[in-house]
Amino acid sequence: MFLKKRLSILLTIIFILSIVLPQFALAQTTQTPQTTVSDIAVIEDLAQIEMRIYGEVKDDSLLNRVELLEKELVGRTLPGILKDRVKQLKDFIVTGTPEEPSLSFKVNSAQWTLQDKITDDPLKVKIEELELTIFGELSEEVLAMRAERIFSVCFPEGKPNIQEITIPAGTLIPVVLLESIGSKKSDDGDIFEYQIAEDFVYAGSIIVPKNTIARGEVLKAKKASILLKKGKLEVDFKSIEALDGTNIRLVMGEASEEENSRLGIAIGASIAGLIILSNPIGLVAGALIPGKNVTLKEGTKIYLEVANDTKVLSLVPVS
Repeated sequence: MFLKKRLSILLTIIFILSIVLPQFALAQTTQTPQTTVSDIAVIEDLAQIEMRIYGEVKDDSLLNRVELLEKELVGRTLPGILKDRVKQLKDFIVTGTPEEPSLSFKVNSAQWTLQDKITDDPLKVKIEELELTIFGELSEEVLAMRAERIFSVCFPEGKPNIQEITIPAGTLIPVVLLESIGSKKSDDGDIFEYQIAEDFVYAGSIIVPKNTIARGEVLKAKKASILLKKGKLEVDFKSIEALDGTNIRLVMGEASEEENSRLGIAIGASIAGLIILSNPIGLVAGALIPGKNVTLKEGTKIYLEVANDTKVLSLVPVS
């Protein structure tokens, strides 16, 4: 009797396991896979490409976004897995080589040749504006063909001399404000425009043409107070776009701080960008005088510097 009871319990356990174990194994094989570093890189690269072409990140599935880019650029979808297709798009639009410069380099070089500046508009907008300037009408061809046609008009003798160079961190770049900002005038989060004051040339090559426009952000604006507290303005100049489309991060560092001190601007380095402090006026004849607000007026020239060693494709001027 005891043996029969144990046998019954054993059979019950086996029956339960025969049901549970397959379900557990199925759950293990069908659970959602974790996102890998490679997956994140693909998503980030795709967003960078869309920002470069459209000025915004599209709200759709990854596959649909890739196919839209491919059709707009070359008129058809490309073969291969998604990761490889995104890499091809990035190489074509962003990276490029001296032998075959990127779409960004071609469009920016053409814009500089015609307009003596590079704007921060999306490539699609730049192509349309250049077509209207050169041909007086918009083309219905794919973006790659339209950019190539514009490039060939601006450089009729063929591809210009292009070389890859690395700009060392700390290299100074003069910029000019295109609008006024200040501790009293500005608010946290305000966006302002500035431009390169002169051609940024390194090792004999043009990296960023004069008048190239970029945008910075006011991180913190604090008004001066009646209690002699100084006005404070914390600013991030973010980055400037090179000819090849590379974003060159600009910051306030030791070299640029020293150069700016010669211009009479009291600027202190900070992690995000720079902090500008006004000088307190102090007490006069026993009266409490308000602290002084700081203002950087439109047209003010200051020096920034390259944050990190940055590799770019540059244009070698014809001698």
